[in-house]
Amino acid sequence: MKEITIMKRYVWLVGSVFLLLPLLFFHSTSALFTKQMNDPNNTFQTGTLNMAISPSAVFNISNMVPGDFATKTVTVQNTGSVDFTYVVGAINTGNTNLWTDKTYGLQVEIKKGVTTYYSGPVSDVSANPASPLSLSVGQNDVLTIKVTLPTLADNTFQTLTEVITFTFQATQLPGQDRS
Repeated sequence: MKEITIMKRYVWLVGSVFLLLPLLFFHSTSALFTKQMNDPNNTFQTGTLNMAISPSAVFNISNMVPGDFATKTVTVQNTGSVDFTYVVGAINTGNTNLWTDKTYGLQVEIKKGVTTYYSGPVSDVSANPASPLSLSVGQNDVLTIKVTLPTLADNTFQTLTEVITFTFQATQLPGQDRS
């Protein structure tokens, strides 16, 4: 009798497995309506930071003596598509007293209109603490640059040559919300 009960349980268990096994292959399904829409032609284009300087070689002065000076103008143009700020600097190719002597070496004054942007030794133009100048798209600035050999420059300044490059470094204005 015990064997029959065990056998019934075994048959019952095997039968249940065969009945429940097909249920593993059937999944519950439900229908959901879905829709996808497209918003085409969203365009993002970056700007261009570009500037032009004219004339290219502002100074070509020879035979300077103490007390001489030369005044020239430089036009800085914003030829790009973004507004920017810029700073003026100076670098040299030599290392004569014209550059290194901060008192009797070449002195420079840079003005935008009547406002003085920098005044001091040419070697310190790049260290100028003045705020950068701003230039909007399509606009230009006219800068006046005056270079002077001080009247107290002595004989150690004779026969010296210094080639100076004025630099103009532009930086875009900070990014902003364009919504």
